[in-house]
Amino acid sequence: MSEVEETIERIRVQEGVENYVICNRQGQVLRRRQDMTQEEAEKFASSMMALTVQARGVVRDMDPKNELKYLRVRARKQEILVAFDTQFIVIVTQRWTPAVERS
Repeated sequence: MSEVEETIERIRVQEGVENYVICNRQGQVLRRRQDMTQEEAEKFASSMMALTVQARGVVRDMDPKNELKYLRVRARKQEILVAFDTQFIVIVTQRWTPAVERS
């Protein structure tokens, strides 16, 4: 099994993972979760690419020597995780529930 396939399998079996998309630096979808249509994956990848370009710009503006490698966006019910590699971008959405406060 290739390294890419092993990575996809590790992501796929994680509890809470709802979707994943792997695309190249140009935003072309290379792999996606099977129940996600190609159109949905392309739209999702395009939206996340736009967000990450802006986020990377902010990080560089704050410190030109720094580079964004990982982005985590949390909403009420989901988290979107984006990891950057030299050739690929991995985008994962997972369910999120807030931790219960302890007294």
